[in-house]
Parts: sequence; C-alpha cells; structure tokens
Amino acid sequence: MQLQASRDVACPHCAERTTVPISDEDVEVTISPYVAAFGDHTTVTCSSEHTYWVYFCP
Repeated sequence: MQLQASRDVACPHCAERTTVPISDEDVEVTISPYVAAFGDHTTVTCSSEHTYWVYFCP
C-alpha cells in the first residue's frame, strides 16, 4: 500500500489550519482565495465556510 503525503495549509481568510493530501512530498503548494482557469488543485472549505483553492506545483 502506498502512503499518501499531506500538507498543513492555512485559510487565507481566517488562518484556520487544514490538512490536504498531496501526491508527492516534494510538491509545492500555493493557496489562493480565487480559482484559476487551469492547474492541478483541490478546493477546501474551512469550518467558517470560507472556500479557497490549493494549487500543486511540481
């Protein structure tokens, strides 16, 4: 079984911490309060109902 890495990120609106899965420990994450037209990403909603996007850059 392959273990998946994770990264701890902060909401750009309220700084609440969330753990998101990443494909590789060496990937760089970028947090944005806005969705972009392209790029590998995941959408996160914190407990305060703020939605933001985490982008993965190799």
